[in-house]
Amino acid sequence: MSEGVSASGERSVAAGGDIGWVHTGDRVTSLPPEVLGPVVCPPGLVNVPRKAAHFVGRGEEGDLLDREAETVVISGLGGVGKSSLAARWALRQVADRNPVWWITAESRADVDAGLAGLAAAMQPALIDVLPQEALRERALQWLSAHDGWLLVLDNVTDPGDVAGLLARTGRGRVVVTSRTTDAWYGIGRVLTLPVLPAADAVELFTRVATHAGPRDTTGAERLCETLGQLPLAVEIAAAYCGRTATPPLDYLAELGRSGGLGNAEEAVARALRVTLNRLSVTVPYAAGILRLLGWFAPDRIPALLLPPFPGVREALGELAAHSMVTLHEDGSVSVHRLVQAVARRPPPGDEHEQREAIERARRLAETAFGAAAPLDDVDPAHWETWRVLFPHVEAYLRCTDPAGDGETLLPVLAATSGYLSLNGLYEEAVAVAERTLVGCVRLFGPDDPTVLGLRGALAETLASAGRADEAIEAAAAVVRRTTAVLGADDTNTFTARCSLVRAHVKAGLFHRAVALQESVLRDMVRVLGAKDRETLMACSELAGIYQTLNRTRDAVSLGAYAAAEMRVVLGEEDMDTLITRINLAGLYAGAGVTDRARADYAELLTVCVRLLGDDHPYTVHVREALDAPWLDDAQGPSHAEGPSRAQGPE
Repeated sequence: MSEGVSASGERSVAAGGDIGWVHTGDRVTSLPPEVLGPVVCPPGLVNVPRKAAHFVGRGEEGDLLDREAETVVISGLGGVGKSSLAARWALRQVADRNPVWWITAESRADVDAGLAGLAAAMQPALIDVLPQEALRERALQWLSAHDGWLLVLDNVTDPGDVAGLLARTGRGRVVVTSRTTDAWYGIGRVLTLPVLPAADAVELFTRVATHAGPRDTTGAERLCETLGQLPLAVEIAAAYCGRTATPPLDYLAELGRSGGLGNAEEAVARALRVTLNRLSVTVPYAAGILRLLGWFAPDRIPALLLPPFPGVREALGELAAHSMVTLHEDGSVSVHRLVQAVARRPPPGDEHEQREAIERARRLAETAFGAAAPLDDVDPAHWETWRVLFPHVEAYLRCTDPAGDGETLLPVLAATSGYLSLNGLYEEAVAVAERTLVGCVRLFGPDDPTVLGLRGALAETLASAGRADEAIEAAAAVVRRTTAVLGADDTNTFTARCSLVRAHVKAGLFHRAVALQESVLRDMVRVLGAKDRETLMACSELAGIYQTLNRTRDAVSLGAYAAAEMRVVLGEEDMDTLITRINLAGLYAGAGVTDRARADYAELLTVCVRLLGDDHPYTVHVREALDAPWLDDAQGPSHAEGPSRAQGPE
């Protein structure tokens, strides 16, 4: 086996050698030759969200950002305009800096995803080729070797989430926004952003309220003062007053009936309640849509998470007109985090009714995930969808209680764990898998076959995370429990035993893995038969382990047997047949039988093009393998681990 080259999981293929293969667990792709060299950033690469159409003041803060050469942390209350200031200043740097790149940084996973997005924007050919971990590293390497760029890390909650990035990227400019004012010593200069001065708050109100025409602004000073001169609250109130020709004093009277002044969040909450109460009379969906949006990530909520109900777009249009959401050209929606927090919190006085409405919105969010998430994450066509969805799944998990996870959500979480694992984010995958398991145990009981399968999948993920002892112990426990509950000859027990084998393989315990796989294979032949699909797949997997131990003759013999039987039993066009044959070609190449490997790859290329198309990763893999120079060598590359099966809820 080539050093460090492996693939595991359902429908996986792997091959070794210095031919540009990228192994991501459940799939293998090849790097186009033009992207194997140094990363080149195209000119004019800009990714900054549209913020604050009506921006006032902040001249001194902008001057400080211009003067400061080191990292600046813009800190302050939620809704005070930290992100708006950062976005406005960043857009002024476009002529002098490249790239100018915005990363939502609420968690370390957000930071990693943002860096991966930067690498993919620099080299779009890598989008469906490299896993996220590799893309992130390419971006960090580029940033550390170049200057003249700008990164904005928005809404950092824990300085530790960005410490690693800042330690490696000292040559460009970094601007951070955060509600956290401390813990930045030695990292950057803190710029504390206050609420707007009274005159600027009134100017903001007037601009928003009168942008479509003249309006009565009498009492704007008192209204802004009541809202604490917080820009977000002022803009929400002004948008409603301008949209409905409501005088500020009338709006102020409504605020007086909604409770005391409170803190910054309460100022926004009061403005939202007044606007939503009046808006709901003419646009019934408005409040419900805003509550739904509260459960997702704040930026770029995709259209596929929005309910396909009549009136939803009208409601979104009204919410945007009242400065509660921002609509984007691609159909996605952004919402301020503080607005989301308010939407998830029942107002005082009618907690019971509102709590029920908020809970309905949470369940609707789960339904939206269930409808949008491609559960067959092996298909490369779905990977871009997962990249769009994952930040919103993560945000949902951060702001919800696992005890509320419903049956619709749990398959999405299982697939999310698989997506993270395929991208090399094993610890994150473990966390999501553990939450999935807790929910399934609660709903189905500890001995349900789905639960037992999830435990096996979790064990494999633990092994991928380098937690070998935990993985083997967990996988062995699954085997014992599955045997006790379902019997030694149940197919789920065989699956659990195969998971235990993979845990040993990932731990590097290959001799023990061979003994375990040979044992389970004998039982599968006895119970399922020698020509059963699962039996033949287990044969192919054992062949890969043999090759790892340099038992080349055994590997080729068993791999050839499995491939030949699958062609007869399952047919030429079955995906498992195709995978087994691709792996066999790799075995031949690893054994130095290059003429046979070349012939097999040539035949497989025709099959892959016919079944999967020219651009499918398997097709690309076979085409590149056929043209690779190592096929002309006396000794080809070692074959990696063969196909295996992932487990999870259907």
